[in-house]
Amino acid sequence: MQKWLVLLLIVLLGMLPAAAQDETIQITWPPPVYVVAGTVEVRGTVNPPDLQAYFLEAADYNAAQPVWLPITLPTTSAVVDGVIASWQTGLLPDGVYQLRLNVQRRAGENIFAVVGPIRIANTLEIPEGETVITQPPIVVSPTEEAIVSAEPTLVPRPNPTNQLPIPVGGHVTYFTDPTIDLMTNAGMTWVKWQIPYLLNDTNLINVARDRINWSHAAGFNVLLSITGEVSELRDLGDEYYPRYAEFLGQIAAMNPDAIEVWNEMNIDREWPSGRISARAYVEMLRQAYESIKAVDPQVMVITGAPAPTGFFGGCGTQGCDDGDYYFNMANAGAAQYADCIGVHYNEGILPPQQQGGDPRDTYPTRYFTLMTNRAALPFRGSDIPLCFTELGYLSPEGYGPLPGNFAWATSTSVEEQATWLRDAITIASEYQSKRIAMIIVFNVDFDRYDQEDPQAGYAIIRPDGSCPACDSIGSLITGRG
Repeated sequence: MQKWLVLLLIVLLGMLPAAAQDETIQITWPPPVYVVAGTVEVRGTVNPPDLQAYFLEAADYNAAQPVWLPITLPTTSAVVDGVIASWQTGLLPDGVYQLRLNVQRRAGENIFAVVGPIRIANTLEIPEGETVITQPPIVVSPTEEAIVSAEPTLVPRPNPTNQLPIPVGGHVTYFTDPTIDLMTNAGMTWVKWQIPYLLNDTNLINVARDRINWSHAAGFNVLLSITGEVSELRDLGDEYYPRYAEFLGQIAAMNPDAIEVWNEMNIDREWPSGRISARAYVEMLRQAYESIKAVDPQVMVITGAPAPTGFFGGCGTQGCDDGDYYFNMANAGAAQYADCIGVHYNEGILPPQQQGGDPRDTYPTRYFTLMTNRAALPFRGSDIPLCFTELGYLSPEGYGPLPGNFAWATSTSVEEQATWLRDAITIASEYQSKRIAMIIVFNVDFDRYDQEDPQAGYAIIRPDGSCPACDSIGSLITGRG
């Protein structure tokens, strides 16, 4: 296409009317058909009734089915004709994007405002004497200074002081200022994010970098749980492992404090059906461990945590009971390729001190201490500790009835959730010469609560914004009465 035609097209696009937006939800700057570089102040209004949180996302403008990537941290303060957020454009490759304001109301509704096309041009070189024709306001070409400032930066690792009996953190979705304050007051020093790995999706590096930087800037150590797409693992088989390991090596270069390698790999929701094998997983773990440690030996490598279950009666084509899977992991040498063994506990309806009396059955995964023993026993010959990368209690209080598959938690109150989390931390701190290195509470601020997945029922920040568990956990802080 000839150059004059391209310029004409830009002009015509600039003359198109902007899409109608709700006056309480709108982006006013940058406008459509604009070139940006460096750090851009995105301006507009976010002031709907019942505002809970909002953040900015970006997606390929030309994609038939846009994949929206968060580009700013969620915030909760309303803005009227002001700066919504600062957008570091250098975190995305140069190209043409659409920018979306994602606003969540307390009732659970998400509303959006979108603007585009917007071109990111941090490395654009415009020949001397040539200009880019646009509609006013006139685009300023990126200067050398702007290009340098757009280079992704890494926030140094903090060194938070743990004042709880053992280090504690929380799994987050919306890492807003109020959430950070509640976690800090509870004495938490870790934050966990779950990051997907998709073949050839380089933007996920930027997603991980953002979350590492956000966590460190807030003074937290950061754990990234990184799991891939089951279908991609199935299609590539053993050839998948080095590609996944390479991705984890790239993540390790960005100063995370810990990486969890995969998630619940003993069930067919997370690992290809018919190929579930602890030995296969340990081969993935070995390659991931070596890739991470070659880049940064300080990064803690945590094994994926098996799903706690006795459903399969051993190991079969569709899945493997966690007890058997732990033994098979140990026999395959998992302790050689990890700094901590990942554990999940999320089905308790009794105080963590109890080791019997569950009305469902006597299966050990129902009880916190028995679940802990179940994970620790296969590794008793080594000094490797356990890391609870998910520990939570489900309560429907404030949300309504639980779906049938989760009805077992119907009677659990928020007060019990708070007390049991506190007591589990205390018990963990005393376990076998402190062989539990970390507890990550599942979860802090999830908001999905429907008939398929009531994750918000596990959240310690409840629908009214209170956090009784933060108070109960914080009561364990040294010197706090």
